[in-house]
Amino acid sequence: MQRKKQNFVQGAVILMVASLVVKVIGAFFQIPLQNLIGGEKSPAFGLFSAAYRIYTAMLVISTVGLPAALSKMVAEATAFGREHEVRRIIRVAGGIFIPVGALATVVLFFGADTFAGWIQSPDARLAVMAIAPSVLMVSILSVFRGYYQGRSNMVPTAVSQVIEAMGKLFAGLGLAWYAMQRGMEAPAVAAMTVLGVTLGEVVAAAYMLVQAALTRRRAAAVRSLNDTVRPAGQLAKILLSLSIPITISSAVMSVTDLIDVALISARLQSPAVGMAAEEAITTYGIYTGQAINFFNLPQTLITALAVSVLPTIANARAAQNFTKVSKTMATALRLTMMITLPAGAGFLLLSTPILRLFYSEGTALGGQLMAILGFAVPAVALVAITNAILQAFGRIDLPLVSMFLGAVVKILGDYFLVGSPVFQIAGAPISTAVCYWLIALLNLFHIGRLSHALPPLGRTVGRPLAATIGMGAAVYICRTGLAHLLAAAPGSALDKLITLAVIVVAVAVYGVLLLALHAVEREDVLLLPKGEKIADILHLK
Repeated sequence: MQRKKQNFVQGAVILMVASLVVKVIGAFFQIPLQNLIGGEKSPAFGLFSAAYRIYTAMLVISTVGLPAALSKMVAEATAFGREHEVRRIIRVAGGIFIPVGALATVVLFFGADTFAGWIQSPDARLAVMAIAPSVLMVSILSVFRGYYQGRSNMVPTAVSQVIEAMGKLFAGLGLAWYAMQRGMEAPAVAAMTVLGVTLGEVVAAAYMLVQAALTRRRAAAVRSLNDTVRPAGQLAKILLSLSIPITISSAVMSVTDLIDVALISARLQSPAVGMAAEEAITTYGIYTGQAINFFNLPQTLITALAVSVLPTIANARAAQNFTKVSKTMATALRLTMMITLPAGAGFLLLSTPILRLFYSEGTALGGQLMAILGFAVPAVALVAITNAILQAFGRIDLPLVSMFLGAVVKILGDYFLVGSPVFQIAGAPISTAVCYWLIALLNLFHIGRLSHALPPLGRTVGRPLAATIGMGAAVYICRTGLAHLLAAAPGSALDKLITLAVIVVAVAVYGVLLLALHAVEREDVLLLPKGEKIADILHLK
């Protein structure tokens, strides 16, 4: 029996909650891990980060386009009532992408020396080998996630994400602790740590296989409204024509991130900057382990929204329901701004105090880099949402072009800015901000051209921005008023307590201003679980 269909906001909320849980678990993993293996005298965390970037790039190349393409095809087939075709789509997807994931795993494992050499970090070889099997596991996960997302059922995806994170937490930290207790060298410590990621993926893939078997066993005989089933070859051609451009557009930035590992390290060691190799990899570890780690939090939440939006818009377009397309797009963009504008402001105003809550080393540099990334937070979120909208519109070529242009800007920015004695590592977040704003603006231009109307700027951006400015003023007043206490004992228990209090004040002020400025609308709240009760409590009309 099929689960009751979720609307896109309910699906997004499920994925957002899962993403928050994953991030909390990730914090319990990353922060103790960096304190355990990532101190100033150990390059192990930098090796771990480098291996993880290589894995991410290979993962994007082999699987990232599949869930999006598959969810679009399943949503459209569902809109036409082609239930038998849905089953064939899944079989075709599994037959293509699981072998591709297996091949990527083999290439990554046996080519570990080559990949580690590319990033000028030969010591990362063992860590790359340890993480290689994860690519195959994620290929399996991607097939089933694409199916459930196309059905607008985000629960299996959410549960599997939490399982991945829990496996990484317990296995990764446990193995890292064991390696340190045995006095292993940094390359072995990094490899043992990254093995936890692999074990988490194995458990998540096992869960999804069991979930699929149970779903199939419980399912009653399918009654199709439309018995049309296109040939497997035709479905494979459509799936590849969708997934390959989506993969390429995503791979552009992931491969750029891979180039970043080598480029940033090399430019920090250039004569103009003059860092030693170990100092460069440690600095890079602070950037990725602190600034990038927090930068990914709002991005993860919006990715959850994008995952839910794509099949909803695809389904509505297939059913010729253009009113629903317009409303879904407007709500998605408005929610994106309401989440990311205050997040970016928080990065800018509270970066170092936030890092001092969790880290014992490198918070001054990490805070500076995180503050700069605050300018990129709304942009990277807009990229995720606008890419999903364009893909749902069937224009998968447009994100590819904009992502490529952004990647060129990113690489050039890293080369010239990171290699400058003035900017050094700060050049990396600056080029990131410029890159994503360029992509976001290009995508918005294309959406406006295709839909003939973007949502009103005032409702979408103006009201959340005004609430963010008010929140920022409250944060500034609080921090200024307590400056004498903070100066006396930075990093102390009092400092951390004050930071938490300021965050609570900021959230409260922002929430009140959103309601006062009518940035939150009743129709948005009605999409939430128990939305009518919530809307009545908030007196939304």
